[in-house]
Amino acid sequence: MTSDSPTPHVSVVLPVYQTAIYLRELYDRARKTLESADLTFELLMIDDGSRDNAWEIILELAATDPRVKGIKLSRNFGQHPAIAAGFEHASGEAIVLMDADLQDRPEDIPLLLEHLKGDVDVVYTIKEGEREPFTTRLTSRLYHYVFSRLTKTDVPLRVGTFRIFSRRFLMAILSYPERNILFGPLMFHMGFGSATVPVPHIERKGSRSAYTFRKRLALAFNSLLNYTDLPHRLLMWMGAFILVGSAIYVVLLLTKYFVARGTLPPGLTLLALLGTFSLGSVMLSLGTLGAYVFRVYQEVLHRPRYIVARSLNLPGKRN
Repeated sequence: MTSDSPTPHVSVVLPVYQTAIYLRELYDRARKTLESADLTFELLMIDDGSRDNAWEIILELAATDPRVKGIKLSRNFGQHPAIAAGFEHASGEAIVLMDADLQDRPEDIPLLLEHLKGDVDVVYTIKEGEREPFTTRLTSRLYHYVFSRLTKTDVPLRVGTFRIFSRRFLMAILSYPERNILFGPLMFHMGFGSATVPVPHIERKGSRSAYTFRKRLALAFNSLLNYTDLPHRLLMWMGAFILVGSAIYVVLLLTKYFVARGTLPPGLTLLALLGTFSLGSVMLSLGTLGAYVFRVYQEVLHRPRYIVARSLNLPGKRN
Protein backbone atom coordinates (compact mmCIF):
# COMPACT_ATOMS: atom_id res chain seq x y z
CA MET A 1 0.00 0.00 0.00
CA THR A 2 1.24 3.49 -0.76
CA SER A 3 0.02 6.88 0.31
CA ASP A 4 0.06 10.08 -1.75
CA SER A 5 -0.90 12.97 0.52
CA PRO A 6 -0.01 16.66 0.92
CA THR A 7 3.08 17.57 2.88
CA PRO A 8 2.28 17.05 6.58
CA HIS A 9 2.97 19.69 9.17
CA VAL A 10 4.92 17.26 11.36
CA SER A 11 6.91 14.07 10.81
CA VAL A 12 7.53 12.12 14.02
CA VAL A 13 10.58 9.83 13.72
CA LEU A 14 10.45 6.87 16.11
CA PRO A 15 13.32 4.35 16.16
CA VAL A 16 11.85 1.13 17.56
CA TYR A 17 13.90 -1.52 19.34
CA GLN A 18 12.38 -3.81 21.96
CA THR A 19 9.59 -1.29 22.66
CA ALA A 20 6.59 -3.10 21.18
CA ILE A 21 4.60 -2.80 24.43
CA TYR A 22 4.52 1.01 24.10
CA LEU A 23 3.59 1.41 20.43
CA ARG A 24 -0.22 1.30 20.63
CA GLU A 25 -0.34 3.81 23.49
CA LEU A 26 2.27 5.96 21.77
CA TYR A 27 0.20 6.01 18.58
CA ASP A 28 -3.06 6.84 20.38
CA ARG A 29 -1.53 9.68 22.40
CA ALA A 30 0.38 11.16 19.45
CA ARG A 31 -2.68 10.99 17.19
CA LYS A 32 -4.98 12.65 19.73
CA THR A 33 -2.42 15.36 20.52
CA LEU A 34 -1.67 16.29 16.92
CA GLU A 35 -5.29 16.12 15.78
CA SER A 36 -6.32 18.34 18.72
CA ALA A 37 -3.69 20.86 17.64
CA ASP A 38 -5.10 20.73 14.08
CA LEU A 39 -1.80 19.47 12.69
CA THR A 40 -1.40 17.06 9.80
CA PHE A 41 1.25 14.48 10.58
CA GLU A 42 2.98 11.21 9.85
CA LEU A 43 4.45 8.74 12.32
CA LEU A 44 7.56 7.01 10.99
CA MET A 45 8.16 3.84 13.01
CA ILE A 46 11.50 2.24 12.17
CA ASP A 47 11.86 -1.36 13.36
CA ASP A 48 15.60 -1.71 13.99
CA GLY A 49 15.68 -5.50 14.06
CA SER A 50 13.56 -5.64 17.20
CA ARG A 51 13.23 -9.17 18.59
CA ASP A 52 9.75 -8.62 20.03
CA ASN A 53 6.51 -8.26 18.06
CA ALA A 54 7.10 -4.60 17.15
CA TRP A 55 6.69 -5.14 13.41
CA GLU A 56 3.37 -6.95 13.84
CA ILE A 57 2.04 -3.97 15.81
CA ILE A 58 3.37 -1.51 13.20
CA LEU A 59 1.61 -3.58 10.52
CA GLU A 60 -1.61 -3.38 12.49
CA LEU A 61 -1.38 0.38 13.02
CA ALA A 62 -0.38 1.09 9.41
CA ALA A 63 -3.30 -0.99 8.09
CA THR A 64 -5.81 1.18 9.98
CA ASP A 65 -4.10 4.57 9.57
CA PRO A 66 -2.06 5.51 6.47
CA ARG A 67 -0.37 8.24 8.48
CA VAL A 68 1.66 5.49 10.17
CA LYS A 69 4.70 4.82 7.99
CA GLY A 70 6.48 1.57 8.75
CA ILE A 71 10.11 0.80 7.91
CA LYS A 72 11.56 -2.60 8.79
CA LEU A 73 15.34 -2.85 8.64
CA SER A 74 16.86 -6.16 7.60
CA ARG A 75 18.69 -6.47 10.95
CA ASN A 76 19.69 -4.43 13.97
CA PHE A 77 21.90 -1.64 12.60
CA GLY A 78 21.83 0.54 15.74
CA GLN A 79 19.92 3.60 16.87
CA HIS A 80 21.59 6.17 14.64
CA PRO A 81 21.21 4.23 11.35
CA ALA A 82 17.55 3.72 12.30
CA ILE A 83 17.21 7.46 12.89
CA ALA A 84 18.86 8.06 9.50
CA ALA A 85 16.22 5.86 7.86
CA GLY A 86 13.50 7.97 9.45
CA PHE A 87 15.12 11.26 8.48
CA GLU A 88 15.61 10.19 4.87
CA HIS A 89 11.93 9.24 4.53
CA ALA A 90 10.43 12.14 6.52
CA SER A 91 8.37 14.56 4.41
CA GLY A 92 7.03 16.98 7.03
CA GLU A 93 7.69 20.69 7.37
CA ALA A 94 8.90 20.04 10.92
CA ILE A 95 10.54 16.85 12.13
CA VAL A 96 10.24 15.45 15.65
CA LEU A 97 12.77 12.94 16.97
CA MET A 98 11.78 11.00 20.08
CA ASP A 99 12.24 7.59 21.66
CA ALA A 100 9.42 5.07 21.47
CA ASP A 101 9.39 4.12 25.18
CA LEU A 102 7.05 6.93 26.36
CA GLN A 103 9.64 8.50 28.64
CA ASP A 104 9.03 11.60 26.54
CA ARG A 105 5.41 12.70 26.20
CA PRO A 106 3.82 13.09 22.75
CA GLU A 107 1.62 15.74 24.38
CA ASP A 108 4.66 18.07 24.46
CA ILE A 109 5.07 18.16 20.67
CA PRO A 110 2.85 21.27 20.18
CA LEU A 111 4.85 23.05 22.92
CA LEU A 112 8.09 22.39 21.05
CA LEU A 113 6.52 23.46 17.77
CA GLU A 114 5.60 26.84 19.27
CA HIS A 115 9.30 27.61 19.76
CA LEU A 116 10.26 26.59 16.21
CA LYS A 117 9.95 30.01 14.59
CA GLY A 118 12.02 32.95 13.46
CA ASP A 119 15.73 32.19 13.57
CA VAL A 120 15.19 29.02 15.60
CA ASP A 121 15.68 25.91 13.47
CA VAL A 122 15.99 23.32 16.24
CA VAL A 123 14.37 23.02 19.66
CA TYR A 124 16.00 20.74 22.24
CA THR A 125 14.35 19.44 25.39
CA ILE A 126 15.80 19.56 28.88
CA LYS A 127 14.74 16.60 31.01
CA GLU A 128 13.00 17.51 34.27
CA GLY A 129 12.42 14.97 37.02
CA GLU A 130 14.66 12.33 35.46
CA ARG A 131 13.83 8.77 36.54
CA GLU A 132 17.01 7.16 35.28
CA PRO A 133 19.43 5.45 37.72
CA PHE A 134 21.98 7.75 39.35
CA THR A 135 24.90 6.23 37.42
CA THR A 136 23.08 6.77 34.10
CA ARG A 137 22.36 10.42 34.94
CA LEU A 138 25.92 10.99 36.11
CA THR A 139 27.58 9.47 33.02
CA SER A 140 25.17 11.30 30.71
CA ARG A 141 25.89 14.68 32.26
CA LEU A 142 29.61 14.02 32.37
CA TYR A 143 29.55 13.09 28.68
CA HIS A 144 27.68 16.27 27.70
CA TYR A 145 29.96 18.42 29.84
CA VAL A 146 33.16 16.97 28.39
CA PHE A 147 31.80 17.12 24.83
CA SER A 148 30.82 20.79 25.31
CA ARG A 149 34.29 21.72 26.55
CA LEU A 150 36.15 19.83 23.84
CA THR A 151 34.05 21.02 20.90
CA LYS A 152 33.38 24.52 22.28
CA THR A 153 29.62 24.04 21.83
CA ASP A 154 26.88 24.76 24.34
CA VAL A 155 25.37 21.35 25.10
CA PRO A 156 22.89 21.41 28.02
CA LEU A 157 23.78 18.83 30.68
CA ARG A 158 20.26 17.33 30.79
CA VAL A 159 19.50 17.47 27.08
CA GLY A 160 17.21 14.70 25.84
CA THR A 161 16.77 12.82 22.58
CA PHE A 162 13.33 14.44 22.22
CA ARG A 163 13.63 17.45 19.87
CA ILE A 164 12.03 19.16 16.89
CA PHE A 165 13.64 20.91 13.93
CA SER A 166 12.81 22.56 10.64
CA ARG A 167 13.01 21.03 7.19
CA ARG A 168 15.93 23.35 6.42
CA PHE A 169 17.78 21.86 9.38
CA LEU A 170 16.92 18.34 8.18
CA MET A 171 18.32 19.02 4.71
CA ALA A 172 21.55 20.23 6.31
CA ILE A 173 21.74 17.00 8.34
CA LEU A 174 21.21 14.89 5.21
CA SER A 175 24.09 16.69 3.48
CA TYR A 176 26.54 14.89 5.80
CA PRO A 177 27.55 11.71 3.93
CA GLU A 178 29.59 9.86 6.57
CA ARG A 179 28.58 6.32 7.54
CA ASN A 180 29.47 6.53 11.25
CA ILE A 181 27.17 9.43 11.94
CA LEU A 182 26.06 10.40 15.46
CA PHE A 183 23.09 12.73 15.20
CA GLY A 184 23.15 14.10 18.75
CA PRO A 185 26.68 15.56 18.62
CA LEU A 186 26.26 16.44 14.94
CA MET A 187 23.25 18.70 15.57
CA PHE A 188 25.18 20.80 18.07
CA HIS A 189 28.24 20.78 15.82
CA MET A 190 26.19 22.21 12.92
CA GLY A 191 25.24 25.44 14.59
CA PHE A 192 21.88 26.99 13.53
CA GLY A 193 19.62 28.95 15.84
CA SER A 194 18.33 26.85 18.70
CA ALA A 195 16.09 26.96 21.76
CA THR A 196 15.66 24.71 24.78
CA VAL A 197 12.40 23.74 26.46
CA PRO A 198 12.09 21.91 29.82
CA VAL A 199 9.78 18.91 29.66
CA PRO A 200 8.91 16.15 32.16
CA HIS A 201 10.86 12.91 31.84
CA ILE A 202 8.66 9.93 32.68
CA GLU A 203 9.86 6.74 34.33
CA ARG A 204 10.27 3.87 31.89
CA LYS A 205 7.87 1.05 32.73
CA GLY A 206 7.64 -2.56 31.67
CA SER A 207 11.18 -3.04 30.30
CA ARG A 208 14.76 -1.94 30.70
CA SER A 209 16.54 0.41 28.36
CA ALA A 210 18.61 -1.21 25.62
CA TYR A 211 21.18 1.57 26.08
CA THR A 212 23.52 -0.22 28.47
CA PHE A 213 26.60 1.29 30.12
CA ARG A 214 28.77 -0.42 27.50
CA LYS A 215 26.78 1.23 24.68
CA ARG A 216 26.96 4.61 26.39
CA LEU A 217 30.72 4.23 26.74
CA ALA A 218 30.99 3.30 23.05
CA LEU A 219 28.91 6.36 22.13
CA ALA A 220 31.23 8.62 24.13
CA PHE A 221 34.32 7.10 22.51
CA ASN A 222 32.85 7.42 19.01
CA SER A 223 31.90 11.03 19.69
CA LEU A 224 35.47 11.84 20.68
CA LEU A 225 36.83 10.19 17.53
CA ASN A 226 34.26 11.72 15.17
CA TYR A 227 34.02 15.28 16.46
CA THR A 228 37.27 16.08 18.27
CA ASP A 229 41.03 15.57 17.81
CA LEU A 230 41.51 14.79 21.50
CA PRO A 231 42.70 11.15 21.19
CA HIS A 232 45.64 11.84 18.91
CA ARG A 233 46.53 15.03 20.82
CA LEU A 234 46.65 12.95 24.01
CA LEU A 235 48.98 10.52 22.28
CA MET A 236 51.25 13.37 21.20
CA TRP A 237 51.40 14.71 24.75
CA MET A 238 51.99 11.22 26.13
CA GLY A 239 54.87 10.73 23.71
CA ALA A 240 56.33 14.09 24.67
CA PHE A 241 55.94 13.23 28.37
CA ILE A 242 57.74 9.90 27.91
CA LEU A 243 60.54 11.56 25.94
CA VAL A 244 61.07 14.39 28.44
CA GLY A 245 60.68 12.08 31.43
CA SER A 246 63.20 9.64 30.00
CA ALA A 247 65.68 12.44 29.32
CA ILE A 248 65.33 13.80 32.88
CA TYR A 249 65.76 10.31 34.32
CA VAL A 250 68.96 9.76 32.32
CA VAL A 251 70.34 13.13 33.47
CA LEU A 252 69.57 12.28 37.10
CA LEU A 253 71.27 8.89 36.78
CA LEU A 254 74.38 10.40 35.20
CA THR A 255 74.49 13.17 37.80
CA LYS A 256 74.23 10.63 40.61
CA TYR A 257 76.96 8.48 39.05
CA PHE A 258 79.49 11.17 38.18
CA VAL A 259 78.82 13.80 40.89
CA ALA A 260 77.57 11.86 43.92
CA ARG A 261 79.69 8.80 43.06
CA GLY A 262 76.62 6.58 43.26
CA THR A 263 75.89 3.41 41.37
CA LEU A 264 73.64 2.87 38.39
CA PRO A 265 70.55 0.65 38.86
CA PRO A 266 70.80 -2.96 37.66
CA GLY A 267 70.67 -2.95 33.89
CA LEU A 268 68.14 -5.75 33.43
CA THR A 269 65.60 -4.24 35.84
CA LEU A 270 65.88 -0.80 34.25
CA LEU A 271 65.58 -2.15 30.73
CA ALA A 272 62.57 -4.30 31.63
CA LEU A 273 60.79 -1.32 33.21
CA LEU A 274 61.48 1.00 30.27
CA GLY A 275 60.61 -1.71 27.75
CA THR A 276 57.26 -2.51 29.39
CA PHE A 277 56.33 1.15 29.65
CA SER A 278 57.32 1.86 26.05
CA LEU A 279 55.48 -1.20 24.74
CA GLY A 280 52.28 -0.21 26.52
CA SER A 281 52.53 3.32 25.12
CA VAL A 282 53.11 2.05 21.58
CA MET A 283 50.17 -0.40 21.78
CA LEU A 284 47.87 2.34 23.05
CA SER A 285 48.98 4.64 20.24
CA LEU A 286 48.50 1.98 17.59
CA GLY A 287 45.05 1.12 18.94
CA THR A 288 43.90 4.74 18.83
CA LEU A 289 45.32 5.34 15.36
CA GLY A 290 43.78 2.05 14.23
CA ALA A 291 40.35 3.32 15.27
CA TYR A 292 40.81 6.32 12.96
CA VAL A 293 42.08 4.12 10.11
CA PHE A 294 39.12 1.76 10.49
CA ARG A 295 36.70 4.70 10.21
CA VAL A 296 38.44 5.87 7.05
CA TYR A 297 38.20 2.30 5.71
CA GLN A 298 34.46 2.20 6.41
CA GLU A 299 33.92 5.52 4.65
CA VAL A 300 35.91 4.37 1.61
CA LEU A 301 33.77 1.21 1.33
CA HIS A 302 30.70 3.48 1.22
CA ARG A 303 28.39 0.76 2.51
CA PRO A 304 24.78 1.76 3.22
CA ARG A 305 23.97 2.85 6.75
CA TYR A 306 20.99 0.51 6.77
CA ILE A 307 19.00 -1.85 4.54
CA VAL A 308 15.21 -1.67 4.33
CA ALA A 309 13.57 -5.10 4.25
CA ARG A 310 9.97 -3.86 4.13
CA SER A 311 8.10 -0.56 4.18
CA LEU A 312 4.51 0.51 4.68
CA ASN A 313 2.58 3.57 3.45
CA LEU A 314 5.66 5.31 2.05
CA PRO A 315 4.91 7.31 -1.13
CA GLY A 316 6.58 5.83 -4.19
CA LYS A 317 7.92 2.85 -2.24
CA ARG A 318 7.04 -0.77 -2.77
CA ASN A 319 5.92 -2.56 0.38
